[in-house]
Amino acid sequence: MTKLRIVLFSAVVGFLVSVIAGFAHADRIVIAGIRIPYGLFLALSICVLTILWLNRQFQTRLAGTVFLVIWVLVTLRMAIESPNGDLVFTVTWYSTSYIIAGAILLSTTAVLPAMRHVIKVEQITTESLA
Repeated sequence: MTKLRIVLFSAVVGFLVSVIAGFAHADRIVIAGIRIPYGLFLALSICVLTILWLNRQFQTRLAGTVFLVIWVLVTLRMAIESPNGDLVFTVTWYSTSYIIAGAILLSTTAVLPAMRHVIKVEQITTESLA
């Protein structure tokens, strides 16, 4: 796959996942009177796993880096008030945590080396016989 296709695919996936995670980060659940912000952990986990999958799928850090750049652009756009007055990231601790923790986690994940695909036994035997 060419680099242009990797960039385009990672950008589209990055846009879709970032928009969904941006809205999901604020979801909370109340258990026994305690409000638990599970959406924050869910959104960041999905983004981290998507970067790891992209890096492994294409065996390059380029895919994860493109995802990270798109995530930053989408997050910045969602943090700016629209002309209608809509604002996704309000000034709350979980929105601030999503932005700061996301920047740290995703940038760290994007620069990790790509995990290699598992080599099958048949490939090892044919390569050693050659």
